[in-house]
Amino acid sequence: MPGTGSATLSWTLNGETDLAGYRIYIGTAPGLYNYPSSPVSLGRVSSYTITGLPYGQTYFFAISAYNYSGGESELSGEVSKSIY
Repeated sequence: MPGTGSATLSWTLNGETDLAGYRIYIGTAPGLYNYPSSPVSLGRVSSYTITGLPYGQTYFFAISAYNYSGGESELSGEVSKSIY
């Protein structure tokens, strides 16, 4: 029976005063953030657990920061996790 796993990401908060939050981009191949519901928009938090990731796949993640005006940073370096 297929199952699911999770991945917890954490980062250092950006110190800019107009920081509104972060977006987590999720993909199933390096640089391709095509997972359903990607990106996940968050507020001013420094970690997040992504749940419901189906087993048998490696997932790739990158994070951006966004401000109250709608501006968004470049993506962070990519990290990955295999769920088996």
